[in-house]
Amino acid sequence: MEASRFYRVELNGEQVAVGDVELAALRKDILLYFDTNLDEPVCTYMPADQFTLPYWRYLSLGFSQEWAESVHYQRLVEESCVALLNGIALELLDEPLGLIRKHWRQESLETLLQYVEHYRPSSAKLAPARGHLVRTLTFILNLTESDLDPQDRCLRNRDHLPGANWIAEEIVRAYYSWRLTINKGA
Repeated sequence: MEASRFYRVELNGEQVAVGDVELAALRKDILLYFDTNLDEPVCTYMPADQFTLPYWRYLSLGFSQEWAESVHYQRLVEESCVALLNGIALELLDEPLGLIRKHWRQESLETLLQYVEHYRPSSAKLAPARGHLVRTLTFILNLTESDLDPQDRCLRNRDHLPGANWIAEEIVRAYYSWRLTINKGA
């Protein structure tokens, strides 16, 4: 049995091996999310019963042997997990206030926030996305009735929209542009 070349880092610093089957399942969710939400930067479609992996745990994906595919997968997973966490936040914000959950599946938003706070982006490009996720998850955790406009019952604060649009453009759309670029060269 071949040792895994990839690992993720838990909050306590422990490195946990990530196998090929696990990476394939993650990639399947990534591509489904990207394809489904390509033209929906804010009104994402991300049903909790379909997107079931703990994406926050993969923000820290690393590798023990540097091969071209290792670098590619690490970048793909890191950027995509940022996009998936943004999708989770947007999905939660899309619910009526009384129904907004403070968890995704069985995981509390506090746990998701801890992983995002612990996350150190591998590139300067992703630093604003990390800040956006911290602000948005914190906002959801602290959301109250006073955050709604009394007339239309919509959120008063829409600070999450520029970050959501940036993620859609710089991660989701950029992935497709990159794929088209490498396919032209093939």
